[in-house]
Amino acid sequence: MEKLVEVGILFDYYGSLLSERQRSMVDKYYNEDLSLNEIGDLYGISKQAVSENIKRAEKRLYSFEDKLHLKKRSDNTTKFLEFIKKELKNSKSFETKETDALLKKIDDFMKEDMGEL
Repeated sequence: MEKLVEVGILFDYYGSLLSERQRSMVDKYYNEDLSLNEIGDLYGISKQAVSENIKRAEKRLYSFEDKLHLKKRSDNTTKFLEFIKKELKNSKSFETKETDALLKKIDDFMKEDMGEL
């Protein structure tokens, strides 16, 4: 997965665990697409200092995932629910009304509880 996307996803899961300064810098860099120089100007620090802060934050985000596996669990749950949906669509043992209701419940769950990152 492209690093930009991967860090963005990890930030969605674990961003609140970063310090306010790290969270703000990562948000500005990855989500607002500001350059290191632009971020440095906002904080009155060098481009190198911004880069080091972002690298430390990225390292923490990956460390959180290595320990907590929230993204991995979410990905596995999504794959499993997609498998169930496929099986329900192909199943002859359910009436259409029941199958449609189950499919809708799965879709609603995936939208609400999985957060659709």
